[in-house]
Amino acid sequence: MPILNRPLDAHPAFVAKDFDSLAGILETQLSAQFTHLPRDGRSIDARANAARLPQSELWYCAYGMPLTVQFPDSDYVRLQMPHKSVGATWASNDQMTAISSSQACISTGKIEIDFAEDFEQIVWRLPKGKLEQKLALMTGRPIGYALEFPTTLDLATPQGATLSAIFNCLVQAVGATPTPMSNLVVAELEQAIIASFLATADHNCRGLLEGDAAKLAPWQVRRAENHIEANWDKPITIEDLAAVTGASSRSLFRTFKETRGCSPLDFVRRLRLTHAKRILERAADNITVTDVAFACGFGDLGRFAKEFQRAFGELPSALLARRRGEADAPDLRQFRR
Repeated sequence: MPILNRPLDAHPAFVAKDFDSLAGILETQLSAQFTHLPRDGRSIDARANAARLPQSELWYCAYGMPLTVQFPDSDYVRLQMPHKSVGATWASNDQMTAISSSQACISTGKIEIDFAEDFEQIVWRLPKGKLEQKLALMTGRPIGYALEFPTTLDLATPQGATLSAIFNCLVQAVGATPTPMSNLVVAELEQAIIASFLATADHNCRGLLEGDAAKLAPWQVRRAENHIEANWDKPITIEDLAAVTGASSRSLFRTFKETRGCSPLDFVRRLRLTHAKRILERAADNITVTDVAFACGFGDLGRFAKEFQRAFGELPSALLARRRGEADAPDLRQFRR
């Protein structure tokens, strides 16, 4: 009987019940191999789910038994987030990093991961070059040297808690859609987690993020707004806005806050709420609030309802019901004299 309610269950990668099949799967799908196995010859219940995103990948892994898996050198940066119990990652210099409810691990290159019997993790990985490109856009200057990260990331800090919240939203959004590569919500959450990761992790380029950001000219802000208005129903990324305005993302955020009283992402959200209201006011009989929320880039229905009510004074479901009630009401004008 299948085990339900695991992360990314809509995207199964593999299930293995014996060592030989698991060894073959790890080699072909992850270029990984065992280094330590139990000696009692027990049966196994190994499973993984995986989803490819526009720029990165998400993996959920659980083996149901204690073992150690070695991963080869690569250009990926991995953020290993705990899902259940405690595990450990060993770097090539024999440095060990625990993975627990209060601490994630950032790993690069060749590593070994120790899985306790009940340890489960969710790994987000992306090429280091993507992070360096994002950092250059955030700071408005090229990165002249390779990014380097410490192995530990404290999830108990306010910044760590924010990163965890965005990460969980991304995992839930990916799990809720069969085609995450083309999903608007997933694409924008992926951009948010990349930016949050760079702002939270204590890497060697943090100094570039801590200086004052330059202020944009008015025409640059208008150009950003025009781009958002023309593409409100598509994924809108910091890369897009930086390319349109010729500015860094930090400058965009600073100037929007000073001149518009909101961030560029707040501007996107407000515009999408306005379009959602228009769609609901003209909705066909078979359309639902869920349909409208997802079409307008809202993956969390509860948050969509709350923000819609804050903006327009009523819930989207109430607006839809009222609109349908008005459409179904008889036209009494024919009886008037």
